[in-house]
Amino acid sequence: MDTRGITLRELMQLPILGKARVVSGQQGLDRVVRFVDIMEVPDLQGWISEGVMLLTTAYSIRHDPSLLTELVYTLDQLGAAALAIKPARFLKEIPEAALEASNICGLPIVEIPPDIPYTDITQPVMELLLGRQAMLLRRAEEVYRTLTTMVLENSGIQAVSDNVSEFLKAPVALVDNDRRIIVSSPSDYEWGAADAPLSWSINVDRRLVAKLLVDKQQLDDMEEVGIEQARLVFALELMRNKVAEDTEFRLRGNFIDELLTPPLPSRHEVERRARQLGMNPEHSWEVAVIEGETAPKEETLIRLLDREARRRGVLPHMEFRSNRAVLFLPTPEARRFAGAGLAEESWGDTLKSWLLDKNEGLGGYRSGIGTAEPLWNIHASYNEARKALSVSRRLGAAAGGVTNYEEIEVYHLLEGTSGPGFAALFERKLGKLLRYDEEHDSNMLLTFYHYLECRGSLVETSNSLFIHRNSVKYRLERIRDITGFDLSDPREQFVCHLCLIYHYLQEK
Repeated sequence: MDTRGITLRELMQLPILGKARVVSGQQGLDRVVRFVDIMEVPDLQGWISEGVMLLTTAYSIRHDPSLLTELVYTLDQLGAAALAIKPARFLKEIPEAALEASNICGLPIVEIPPDIPYTDITQPVMELLLGRQAMLLRRAEEVYRTLTTMVLENSGIQAVSDNVSEFLKAPVALVDNDRRIIVSSPSDYEWGAADAPLSWSINVDRRLVAKLLVDKQQLDDMEEVGIEQARLVFALELMRNKVAEDTEFRLRGNFIDELLTPPLPSRHEVERRARQLGMNPEHSWEVAVIEGETAPKEETLIRLLDREARRRGVLPHMEFRSNRAVLFLPTPEARRFAGAGLAEESWGDTLKSWLLDKNEGLGGYRSGIGTAEPLWNIHASYNEARKALSVSRRLGAAAGGVTNYEEIEVYHLLEGTSGPGFAALFERKLGKLLRYDEEHDSNMLLTFYHYLECRGSLVETSNSLFIHRNSVKYRLERIRDITGFDLSDPREQFVCHLCLIYHYLQEK
């Protein structure tokens, strides 16, 4: 444990040093003395400790007093607290150059009368230092015992924070890595107005999980000891909270597995267990599936979902399975049916913003989202999300998009259509175009599909295919030549659109 020791200013109040005087470097009187040592040789490297007050008669440099100047600079570089010297016997007086060096670097030189033995100085100084350290240790033990007792009695992190704040006589807060307040004492303290509060890291499992803030200019020895104990206890509290959260998360995951796997529990059982796990059964629930070539980054999605959950004031759940993430997203019924301008952004729009945000690194992923269902029927939304994702994948939807099941429900029904009817219709309408693509290795069929998906917009079609608008116009002219269609005829558009959807769903 690091104890600051005693300042040179305090030591100079000892009776034995009553006749000693600080002859230079007075700006360093608040340097902290941790040890007292005696110099026998001029070579200090390797044995001088930080905070030492060095006593000397200058015997080892008596033949070259100019070395005293170099000694002052060396002591300052090594973090010494002061140089106490008896000049009368070997130096007669302290060289001006040494006094000037002392004033420059702020290392005090203390002139000691020749009649004071070293032992008369070292003994009371060390007694004072050891007494201060013993007092700090006792205080540290008291603080640690108080705080750990609060943890063992499960008093809560707020009670620990209040105790630390009372001990320090200053506002205290614990903030996470995003600077969000975990706990604050006082609870309503305006930390945004705090001017550069003191800060310490809180680590759990070798990871930085929080910062301890104290709105105070500086701490004394006692308070620094208390801070070290507080950091340990806050780490224990955060670790315990994390274990509790991990356990609750695992129990929620087990519960959701039951909701997705027949036989399904009864509505009454679902409501009872959901309330125990903090999952509000009165909310409507949508399930979203996000997938890509590789699994999405867990840390990114957890951070985004956590931020959005706090904004909405709900408790969602997320699991990672193979190369996909499955999100269970609640919405209070009152917000779903709020009046115009009052309903909040849909979960689908939120997911789309995540996937389109280049800074989040989710651009290569797509998502399917089911319709809103009661919690006891959440398996229906999960199946719909998977179907939406499957259909969008088969129809070549671009990565970064979100497909709602409601938008492709008719496509899903079309996917299950079998028999010669649609196949014959496709051949009659678009068979020539398919064979043209096969013979010329072209993309006329795909261009026609995107043109119809984009409701005849050349700009949207070119953006969807990542080609120039003139290329789209050329391909449409070739499609007219090959098929003989009037592409502006709504009936032809409708029939061809269905045929193309049927073709791509059956093909892949």
